[in-house]
Amino acid sequence: MKKITVVVRNLPLNTRRNSEALRMSVGLTLREDKVTVIFMDDGVYTATPARPEIIGFQPPKKEFEALSMLKCSLIADGLSLKKRGINTLLPDVKTVNREDIVKTITDSDIVIPF
Repeated sequence: MKKITVVVRNLPLNTRRNSEALRMSVGLTLREDKVTVIFMDDGVYTATPARPEIIGFQPPKKEFEALSMLKCSLIADGLSLKKRGINTLLPDVKTVNREDIVKTITDSDIVIPF
């Protein structure tokens, strides 16, 4: 079993990259690897209860539900949240400090940046 970490760092509303990162993360669970998704920098907006359908984007609700059901770790960088004034995250997304983010990335066998 490998530890795979997907790092989401971009704004979710100007691209489909973040949704693709989440879909790919679901697919990575097929090999029974341990998958962790990290939201940091502007990527933390992906983990908020925003309503992107208002501007024509599909919310990644199904992907978050699947990742939670598959027991994937969903973590958000506390420093990124604080800098952006974000206080509310989706269920099952935990806030962690920057040191824990670095440790998770360092301990991973594969890191996929988005």
